Amino acid sequence: MNEIRRQKIKKYIDQSGIASIKLICGLFPDISSMTIHRDLDYLQETGQIVRVRGGAMSASLITEPKFEARDSENRIHKQAIAKKAVSLIKPGGSVFFDAGTTTTALAKIMPDIDIKIFTTAPNIALELMHLKIPTINLCGGSLNRANLALSGSFTLDMLEKINIDTAFLGVSGYDEMSGFTTGQESEAKVKSLVLKKSRTTVAMMDSTKVSRILPFTFGTLAEFTHVIVDGELSPEFVQKAAKCGVKII
Repeated sequence: MNEIRRQKIKKYIDQSGIASIKLICGLFPDISSMTIHRDLDYLQETGQIVRVRGGAMSASLITEPKFEARDSENRIHKQAIAKKAVSLIKPGGSVFFDAGTTTTALAKIMPDIDIKIFTTAPNIALELMHLKIPTINLCGGSLNRANLALSGSFTLDMLEKINIDTAFLGVSGYDEMSGFTTGQESEAKVKSLVLKKSRTTVAMMDSTKVSRILPFTFGTLAEFTHVIVDGELSPEFVQKAAKCGVKII
């Protein structure tokens, strides 16, 4: 009976991608939540699912798509987000460009102005090379070939020594309970540190990332000053952003 229930839970999570504890428990109204938690623990221990805060996700989602695949998705929406983001960039001071396809779109329309740019993405540094005035700083570290992101102790050491006026961070997923998430622990640490070191923090998020949960949380909505999106957000998200003093663009 336990195995039948567990496989039903796994099938539901695989079909949903991500499922909350509440929804999973709703499948078995006669079974205690403690038993469901034990089932989820078992499924995670056997590598069939991944536990996340407030629920579980399919193990097939643990790896993010490679950069090339993500770069071709929703390109028009990413360009629209980038055009909104560029209005926040002013001469003087410093900006941080996170690794990612949306921040790459921003780098492509970066104005040639007097500003210090820090990035953890080699491809973004190369994209900015055609500009003559900005100072470009590449934060060293270990390269994730899949998403072209640098991370690790060397990256954190460099970021600890700088102060950032405006940081543009890519978002892999957002959920109300889990916050902003990403697929790699080392990259979550980089994003989390950037949030602490920056005066203005900007989440660049296409609407497909809402309600998507990846394993590692790097920040909450309240830690951002701006969220830039490609379309409409749910009334619940808008209400929470207003409560946290976050400006939606």
